[in-house]
Amino acid sequence: IVEPPRRIDSLQVDSSGLVQVDQSALYRLALVVQNKAPTRVRMPAVELTLTDTRGQTVLRRVFSAAELGQPVDELPAGGELALQATLELSGHRVAGYTVELFYP
Repeated sequence: IVEPPRRIDSLQVDSSGLVQVDQSALYRLALVVQNKAPTRVRMPAVELTLTDTRGQTVLRRVFSAAELGQPVDELPAGGELALQATLELSGHRVAGYTVELFYP
């Protein structure tokens, strides 16, 4: 079996959001990844970096597509995929975040 090519330059995060769930220690991450290539590409990993009010990194975590609710290993040509996860962040004060796509 030939796996799809790794073309990180063809992928982009179309939208993302991180919201606290009911004033609890739980946060919900949601994002949509788009493939701009005319061919299928391998699904990347997603790195989430959480920051405090001073912009300092509080937590960094890498997710696979399966951990974000999609057990797929590729994105179709011109396709998009909605991903989400719930995180428990007790003891961390989160003010911002970034999401990056990469191939491990």
